[in-house]
Amino acid sequence: MIRPGTDDRGKPLARETAFAYECHACSRCCWNKTIQVNPYELARLTLALECDLQTLINCHTVGGNRLMQSTDGRCVFLGEEGCTVHAHRPLVCRLYPLGRIVNTEGERFMELQPHPRSAGLYGRDGTVGDYLRSQETEAYMVAADVYFRLYLDLAESSQLQNEKTLEHEQDLAALLLDLQGTVIETCADRGAPIPGTLEEMVPLHAEAIRSRVLGADH
Repeated sequence: MIRPGTDDRGKPLARETAFAYECHACSRCCWNKTIQVNPYELARLTLALECDLQTLINCHTVGGNRLMQSTDGRCVFLGEEGCTVHAHRPLVCRLYPLGRIVNTEGERFMELQPHPRSAGLYGRDGTVGDYLRSQETEAYMVAADVYFRLYLDLAESSQLQNEKTLEHEQDLAALLLDLQGTVIETCADRGAPIPGTLEEMVPLHAEAIRSRVLGADH
């Protein structure tokens, strides 16, 4: 393993691209970062903290959309010995030091600029795909893509209706944030079984939101 170089930084990477990274838990990447979270990640964090969703949102996030920071820039979940929710950490933390971009051209990855005193070591004895698997990113990326498409659909619907806000904006926000609650309510209304895992709940959650906001045809 080697210290980070600059040859590939800024260049798009594919899953087959040679890449390796070894984290030495210096925690320098856990400061002064905007960590956005989606409903799946919120649900995972409630498992880590063994708390209800509203407590998580009120005590650890800003509006349910991003993680809080302390006044000195420390992530709300950074403890004296490192990440206190590591097993349920959000996708952006799992991907680091990579960033992921998904658009009409497909998926690509980018090397991020590391902290100048990062203890992490880079190498080329693996691939981007190997690194993603080692960080258990797949379920998080699937959920991220589901919610990204949902948000695009909701934004397009709002523009087509020429409205700045939807009629029941607060109710919609609550439905969007509460993956488990919305799915359980939807299944009860339909007389359908509740999916057994959060991963299985994600597509049903998105479909339920589309149905309520955009109509059954969506």
